[in-house]
Amino acid sequence: MDVLTAMPIYPNQSVIKSSQKSSIWQVDIFDILRIYIVKKLPTQELAIFCRKLSFLLGSGLTLKQSFPILIQQTKNKILATAISTIHRQVLQGESFSSAMERSNIFPSFMCGYFAMGEQTGKLSNVCDKLADYYENQSQTKKQLTAAMIYPAAVITMMLAVIIFAVTMVLPGFTRIFTASDIPLPFVTLVLLNTSNFLVQNALFLFITILMSIIIFIWHLKTPKGQQLYANLLLKIPIIRQGINFHIAQSIALMLSAGINISTAIPLCIEIVDNVRVKKDLAMLSANVNTGHSFSESLKDIPYIDPLLTDLAMVGEETGCLAQTMEKCSNYFDENYRSSIQSLNKLVEPIITLVMGVLLAIVMLAVVLPTFQLATAM
Repeated sequence: MDVLTAMPIYPNQSVIKSSQKSSIWQVDIFDILRIYIVKKLPTQELAIFCRKLSFLLGSGLTLKQSFPILIQQTKNKILATAISTIHRQVLQGESFSSAMERSNIFPSFMCGYFAMGEQTGKLSNVCDKLADYYENQSQTKKQLTAAMIYPAAVITMMLAVIIFAVTMVLPGFTRIFTASDIPLPFVTLVLLNTSNFLVQNALFLFITILMSIIIFIWHLKTPKGQQLYANLLLKIPIIRQGINFHIAQSIALMLSAGINISTAIPLCIEIVDNVRVKKDLAMLSANVNTGHSFSESLKDIPYIDPLLTDLAMVGEETGCLAQTMEKCSNYFDENYRSSIQSLNKLVEPIITLVMGVLLAIVMLAVVLPTFQLATAM
């Protein structure tokens, strides 16, 4: 039970321990909801689990000997409970991958990859590759989230200032100008009328917004709504880039483990949430199973990057599809990260400019009456 403390620790263990004890302010709120409500593990948790298991198996321990150590080292209660259940099922003779599948917290993609590791006797290598894969996914997600934090904070603060000025400051000028019989400036008058409308119809507006959100959420849960939302997302260039990157990366990962393309595609369906992409990948799998080539089937999907199709064709012709998919994945990875950084640099000044103009209008509506009143007096 003290193997981890007695043996040399691999370089990433300090990172793992620190990530387990990280502050709640460093944890994505969506990851918290995913763990405790959806009962799905975030990619960072999956990466840590795979990295630990890879280290233990690589140190000479058997799978059954590794489980108690994993349970002791795991801080996530849901994951620890799942590992304990998997351990018990493995001791009863069930395979590791099928026990993971039954736990319902691990992706089918991951379970299928572990099944291949069990069959080939290379479970340690499989764990290492999966750890790299999920660490890459987690890092990319954090970069995208970080790119949105600053714009969201700026919008929130600016809107708070504007609402305060319109609802609390400007109404005071109405009483002053009414008493002095001086007409209000046009900008101030427009904002005051807007303020009066918002205040007088606050309850109606709140109910309307609430009902609209409820209807929108309900519509998203319908098949038609999910399809519409999926199609809208695919019109966004950076979303399409991310999908191409994830498809290329997962296909390369599966092929490098010796899984054939017809088996890899159904497993890759599990890595995407977009229902349109899931449907297209299922169609892609059906086409490959009926004898069509992978590259020719990719051409039927409109949002697939032509580079992915061309490299897949080259890989099939040369018999090096795994290597070409790996190169394509690395290329998409660099482009995707570059696009995220460019988006961050582009969005920040645009939002700052727009919110600055709105704030200037509000301040002008406050300052103009002051000067007009001072002139009149």
